[in-house]
Amino acid sequence: MLEPPDLAEAQLQTALEKQYSLDIHALRFLPIGSDHRAWAFRVDCRQGGYFLKLRRGEPRPATLSLARALRQAGMREVVAPIPTRHGRLCVRLGEYHIILYPFIAGRSAWGMPLSAAQWHGLGGSLHSLHRQRLPADLRACLPRERYGQRWIAALQAIEASLAYATQRGPLAAAFAAHWRAQAQVIAACRARYVQLGAELAKKPPPALPCHADIHSANIIIDDQGALHIVDWDEVLLAPKERDLMFFVENGLVAAEQEAFFAGYGLAQVDWLALAYYKYDWVLQEFADFGERIFHSEQLGAQDLQASLDGFLQLFRQDDVIARARRADARARRWSAP
Repeated sequence: MLEPPDLAEAQLQTALEKQYSLDIHALRFLPIGSDHRAWAFRVDCRQGGYFLKLRRGEPRPATLSLARALRQAGMREVVAPIPTRHGRLCVRLGEYHIILYPFIAGRSAWGMPLSAAQWHGLGGSLHSLHRQRLPADLRACLPRERYGQRWIAALQAIEASLAYATQRGPLAAAFAAHWRAQAQVIAACRARYVQLGAELAKKPPPALPCHADIHSANIIIDDQGALHIVDWDEVLLAPKERDLMFFVENGLVAAEQEAFFAGYGLAQVDWLALAYYKYDWVLQEFADFGERIFHSEQLGAQDLQASLDGFLQLFRQDDVIARARRADARARRWSAP
């Protein structure tokens, strides 16, 4: 988020020092990230530097445990939460939860060119994730794909809120006007999402552990050029296309895609599943921006404006809707008799 949370930094620092036995000399808010339920901080202390995620609401314990298990299984690129002195992976602080990570000195891969070796390494990391044999108790706790269902209730709630948009101010009114103007596009995306989900549910592909949010903003390149994968909040048991959709029909040039899939192992892509996940991402964006505008009471004007701008971006040429349509056209050709 672009604006800090409604929480005194002194209270946050006290909790960190108590739960993690840290000697903190600086705590700095970082205006990064798009999750309207989470805020980021840099923590500098005698023991070194840390990255703090402050999250409203309780994170799913299995997602934290999976990242920790992957790290312990030898996936060194996984950035996993640090346990408290009592062994917990998060700490409650009022309506918030604290999750502490190592601080990776480097740059996000968002907008940054990666070398062929880095694309190859990323493909190999993703293949390693998908091949992981998880303990039965951990696998049983992870969320599973629910084909064509996840975003429907959220979209209905947003559409019910459109009638009251003017009561929430000019930004909400502008959002409602744009939503209505794009109603046919939104309805078409939702219908295709449900249709593709129904097709996949009849004969679902293998469910593998997926990061589920592995876009370039969640890949950090450190000062030595090594890859680090962050933000494991959305992990899911799903077909491999849940992750691969970030690297197909997503703006990569041919050489980048070739290097990635050489590292992954030249996977055969299920185009129906890939198109489904492109639409799933579109609906997730609709739901996320609408929830920020209508159902988030603590966002400031700067974050609300960014939400409106982000919603409008979805409909521009070569953004997520256009990419979903291209993948869908290929899926129709792929599945034609």
